[in-house]
Amino acid sequence: MPESVPASLRGCFDGPRRAAGLILRLAGPDGTADDRRELDELLVAPRLAPWHWVKRDAGQAYRKWTDDRVPVTADERRHKRQKIVAENAVRGWIGSPVLASEIEAARSELSAIVDPLVLPDQAIVTMVTARLLGGRSSYPDGSEWPDPFDGAPQDVNKCAEQIRPVYLAALMQLARRIAVAGVGLDPNDPAVLLVLAQLALLPVDLTRPPADLVRSLNIWPPGFIDLEAAVRGQVATWSSRHGRSARFQRDLLASAEAIARRLGPPAIRAPYSGGHKRATRRDTLQLEKALAVLVAQDPSLTPRSLLGAAGDGEHPALQRLRAALGVKGGWQPEQRRIERLWPKSRH
Repeated sequence: MPESVPASLRGCFDGPRRAAGLILRLAGPDGTADDRRELDELLVAPRLAPWHWVKRDAGQAYRKWTDDRVPVTADERRHKRQKIVAENAVRGWIGSPVLASEIEAARSELSAIVDPLVLPDQAIVTMVTARLLGGRSSYPDGSEWPDPFDGAPQDVNKCAEQIRPVYLAALMQLARRIAVAGVGLDPNDPAVLLVLAQLALLPVDLTRPPADLVRSLNIWPPGFIDLEAAVRGQVATWSSRHGRSARFQRDLLASAEAIARRLGPPAIRAPYSGGHKRATRRDTLQLEKALAVLVAQDPSLTPRSLLGAAGDGEHPALQRLRAALGVKGGWQPEQRRIERLWPKSRH
């Protein structure tokens, strides 16, 4: 086991290595009863697996999600549209023979770079690579992918920081070589790098049909949201040429706005009426002035008597009000509006 492996991860293999040595000794003439007793204790003792602190059950909601399910909420529909765009983008280049040859050539180099981190399966490869790329992702229910470095021992975090620049540089160089060879992928897209990492670090059969390969991978949409900007209340997005459709951009901006509302300060809104005194509607001013004239002519007039019947018809003051406003006969003002605009001296 290389000494560059962090002690907390290297300890995961101490038990199996010790057990293997005891088995070999017991198979020969030098085996003792103490060796047998120690081997029995090792076989029944629980052993912690690499990255045992990662909350793998965080994706339960995602694993229950199927392509046959009809999305209900706006977030679920947006998530499914982004998933379809992501799969279509990868399906367009993953079946190239050039890709397969470049992946095979780079497999040993990339494996050697990340070997100290001991990435045992696809979930850990995906989560660790995503975090080293500086990205996060969410499930359809809005919960985020687990952070594999949350709760990790300090030596694991330190090892990851040392490996990160070399690992990302190797992934970017692999993507550029594939793009230069004529494969239609965007080497600057983090989603492409996440796929290449899985293809190179996992035993993936690259001869399978592209649709089968895509279904077996964890894929990001071809665009991302700047979380640092979201924390400041700003919205900043980026998408590769594979994702620059109007619909995809709208979905990306909607997701970014929701994240900015959740992480950032309250939105800065323009002051009411542009910061100026609220303007009163012209017809309101005209009605208020006409009512003041009517009250000056007849101080006993009230809103109830103005709008109520007088003798065989309506009050004459209402006819004068229509004439002052220049409205046609039959117009009947709202009593609440008349009461609100009635001259204050009459209250």
